[in-house]
Amino acid sequence: MNFVQTALPGVVLIEPKVFEDDRGWFMESFNERRFADGLFQLGLPIPKPFVQDNQSCSKKGALRGLHYQLEPFAQGKLVSVTQGAAFDVAVDIREGSPTFGQWIGVELSASNKKMLWIPEGFAHGFVALEDNTHFHYKTTNFYNKNAERSVLWNDATLAIKWPALEDYLVSDKDQIAPRLEQAELPSWLAESTDEVRTLNVIGDERGSLVALTRGLAVPFTIKRVYYLFGTQENISRGFHAHKQLDQMAVCISGRCRMMLDDGTSKKDIWLDRPDKGVLIKSKIWHEMHEFSADCVMMVLASDEYDESDYIRNYESFMSWVSKDAE
Repeated sequence: MNFVQTALPGVVLIEPKVFEDDRGWFMESFNERRFADGLFQLGLPIPKPFVQDNQSCSKKGALRGLHYQLEPFAQGKLVSVTQGAAFDVAVDIREGSPTFGQWIGVELSASNKKMLWIPEGFAHGFVALEDNTHFHYKTTNFYNKNAERSVLWNDATLAIKWPALEDYLVSDKDQIAPRLEQAELPSWLAESTDEVRTLNVIGDERGSLVALTRGLAVPFTIKRVYYLFGTQENISRGFHAHKQLDQMAVCISGRCRMMLDDGTSKKDIWLDRPDKGVLIKSKIWHEMHEFSADCVMMVLASDEYDESDYIRNYESFMSWVSKDAE
């Protein structure tokens, strides 16, 4: 497979290797190891496993999109066309991204056999260029009706250059979708910050390995490691800051929502992959919510346990950071 980075960082065009002879042709439509290796070679994170496959059949001119889901149900999509042809579009809806509001469009068809990887943080849509176009999606999360959102397909601010067709067939729901400036965007899109670290994954057919090394993903000497597991439903943890201690948290299983507060602004970050770490610097109030039943959170710390380093009262924390800023 050939992996080509598009103009939108993270969105990748995949060209499979096709073997042909007088009998016909053969190709690998998906290979988990090759997929992970291809993204890794581009310096991109390995996504969560695919958990759902969808197929649609569309008449020429049928336009579906622009769709996405809110956390914790955000989806990465690997899309392809197995019959007919479609013009496929991805739009960057990551607030704060240098390419926020920009789009790319590629033709996917049964003849060119190309695929497009669209990670979480992008809205997706396509228009069928032929009758009886069969579109295939592999997704990294299950469909959730309450989390489903959309952006208007012909939003003038996006200025998507859809193919010139005699007519577009668009659902009533997609026709009244909000424009990008009015759309509800996922809170986790604030993750494009220094706090979130993508950890280096090494893997082969046996599985994967993550090595945590000082100076790479972990910017401090690790002096203590502990982990949380078995957190009961509707229980939140944390609710403190540290005067000197730096930490990195990784959910090696399951997921939870981390809230970071520097005294001026707050941000939510979902820890939902074993190759994703959150750096919790000193003087940052942090809380952990919405633990999944299978969550195992590992925490790396820059020093040993010291109760005197904790700030456990929020008013005391605000007073501390205010004095520190003077």
